[in-house]
Amino acid sequence: MPMTASEEIERKYEVDDAASVPSLDGIAAIGEVSQADLDAEYFDTVDGALAAHRIVLRRRRGGADEGWHIKYPTGQGRTELHWPLSDGDVPEEVIAPVLARVRGRELSVVARLRTRRGILRLVGEDGEPLLELVDDVVSATDVGSGTERNWREWECEVLDGAPRKAKARTALLDAVEKRLIDAGARPAKSESKLASALGRTSLGVERPAPALDRTTPASDLLLVPLRVLVDDIALVDARVRTNEPDSVHQLRTRLRRLRSLFASYRVVFDRAATDPLRAQLQRFGLVLGEARDAEVMRDRAESLVSDHDPVSRGVAGRLLAGWSSAYDAAHARVVTEMSGEGYFALLDALEAFLANPALAKAASEPAEKVIPRVLEKERKSVLRLAREAEAATTPAARIESLHETRKAAKRLRYSAEAVSRGDAGVFGKSVVRLAGAAEAIHDLLGEHRDSTVMQDYLRENAGTGKQAFDYGVLCEVERHGAALCLAEYPAALRVLKNRKKPR
Repeated sequence: MPMTASEEIERKYEVDDAASVPSLDGIAAIGEVSQADLDAEYFDTVDGALAAHRIVLRRRRGGADEGWHIKYPTGQGRTELHWPLSDGDVPEEVIAPVLARVRGRELSVVARLRTRRGILRLVGEDGEPLLELVDDVVSATDVGSGTERNWREWECEVLDGAPRKAKARTALLDAVEKRLIDAGARPAKSESKLASALGRTSLGVERPAPALDRTTPASDLLLVPLRVLVDDIALVDARVRTNEPDSVHQLRTRLRRLRSLFASYRVVFDRAATDPLRAQLQRFGLVLGEARDAEVMRDRAESLVSDHDPVSRGVAGRLLAGWSSAYDAAHARVVTEMSGEGYFALLDALEAFLANPALAKAASEPAEKVIPRVLEKERKSVLRLAREAEAATTPAARIESLHETRKAAKRLRYSAEAVSRGDAGVFGKSVVRLAGAAEAIHDLLGEHRDSTVMQDYLRENAGTGKQAFDYGVLCEVERHGAALCLAEYPAALRVLKNRKKPR
């Protein structure tokens, strides 16, 4: 079942039955006037898992875009996904983008709406569609309570021909809005028809941005980035299922950041609760890691063969095909894992922890006392592991120690970034620079490790003849790149070593 996606930017207005749609002369030309009768069913779980995150899932009959729709908030508006109309239960393809929210629970109809829609399309000088103004008379039934509600509303939605620049687009919407307000319209209190049908003004529960500073209790500060990460998992989840580029990496990064925060800030959160979460995150992270590693090697192989003329087309094809096949198989395992009870249990456990966090002894202490102490400990851990790598007596031992150094640098970076950016970014330049120093080490050692993996693969699969020669050329390119990373690494390490204690 094919799916299309679009961005929906609109403004909604309440309007009385006696109001008339005003003339829009001087703003844009009238391109089309039409009517449609729409019948819609809205679906959710019994506990309102979709509505809680301001997600709308509906089946609508009638109109130019009848079919299945999912809408969720993004940026200035909403993203709308659309599938062709079908009867019966919600199709698996439609559930997939919200499966991380639904988690196997039954979806049922929570509201039914019948709408008589008048449509007025505005076009530009060249006939390009600018805006669509609709006049909706709605009759809705709240299925749970049996309550019927009726209202009228106007909606003004941006179309593909509207100005690309946000300022010009806003000016166009403002011009139309002034005419509508003068005609008796009022900005709508309710954010969606579903909310109105259920007798509400909003679907989700708005959590105001907390007022945080360095005197805020450490647990209150850290719960902010934790909540963002957990919510992001469900957003990235849908992109992983449809195999969007870099989506596996994005999901894996969210899990690693969570693990890092639980590990670094164990003086704030009770390990009896966070250690099992870290174990679950690590188990799923390993599955993601297989796909991510194959994706990195596939992209690396593509870059290698495109940049070096000596490689024959046949050899290049085999190299790319090997890693592409490995990625496809690993991605399929990821999707299977993401559809199982273990993954859903992990999401449930994370949300349960955020709802009732288990705290440790330092939780109530001011962030300015706890955070610098933790970050300094993590910084020293990176430096200690770096010394161990330097003291390694064999190449294999050194590579393994550098790998541990890279992981520690990554944990330091994530722990520092959590409190120096976003709503929880109450720590300033010293912590930002600390995160940057850790990131530089992590990037160099990560590039070195990826190069080492590719070198091993090329050696093991070189074969004979022309392929052996070409693989040898590529292996030497990788060896040189890895050597450059190690040459730059000491300077990056010195930057971290010379960083002042975070404050």
